[in-house]
Amino acid sequence: MSKIKKKRPNRKRIRLVGEKVSNGNEKLDKIIGFLFILGLSLLVWEIFIYRKTIIDLKIPLLIWLLPGIIMTPLLYDKMNNIDGMKAHWTLHYLLHTGMTGAFILFLFMATNFYLADSSLVKKQFEIIEKGSLPGSKGHRNERKPYVVINYEGLEKELIFSYSQIEKVNDSRYANLYVKKGLWGFDILEEYKVE
Repeated sequence: MSKIKKKRPNRKRIRLVGEKVSNGNEKLDKIIGFLFILGLSLLVWEIFIYRKTIIDLKIPLLIWLLPGIIMTPLLYDKMNNIDGMKAHWTLHYLLHTGMTGAFILFLFMATNFYLADSSLVKKQFEIIEKGSLPGSKGHRNERKPYVVINYEGLEKELIFSYSQIEKVNDSRYANLYVKKGLWGFDILEEYKVE
C-alpha cells in the first residue's frame, strides 16, 4: 500500500517584520523600547489603582486602546524608519497601545486616585451576591469570601480575607468608605460588612 500525501492549501503567512527600509536610528529605537517597557510597568501599577477605583471597565479600556488606533496609521512610516525594518501594522498597534495608551491611562487613573478629595463618605449597600475564591497556592482550602453590590448602577465585587468568612456569610449589607476622585470616580478607602 502506498500512502498518498494530501497537499495542504498554500496559505499565505503574515510576516510581522519585513525587509530593511533604512539604516534606522539606534538611539531612538532604544528609547522607544525603554518607553514601551516603562508603559507596561505603569499599566501594572494602574491595575492596582483600578482595583480601588469605582469605575466602569469600559472607560479605562477605551483610554488604553484608542491611542493605538489613532497613532498607528499616522506614525507607521516614521516608526519603520526609526528601527530600520518594515514592521506589520499589528506590531505598531501593540507598541502604541503598550506605550502611549498605557501612559495616558496611568495619568488619568493616577490623577483621579492621588489627587482625590480628602473627606471620607460612608455609603451602605445591600449585598446582591456572595461567593468565595480559592486561596493562594498551598492554601486552596482557605477560600476568600466576596460580595457583590450594586454601587449606583455599577456592580462592584468586594473581596475579604479568609478570617472574615463567617462574618461575610452572616451579613446583609456592605459599608463602604469612599472619597471623590479628581475626575469624579469614587476611590474605595475601606469596606466592611454588617
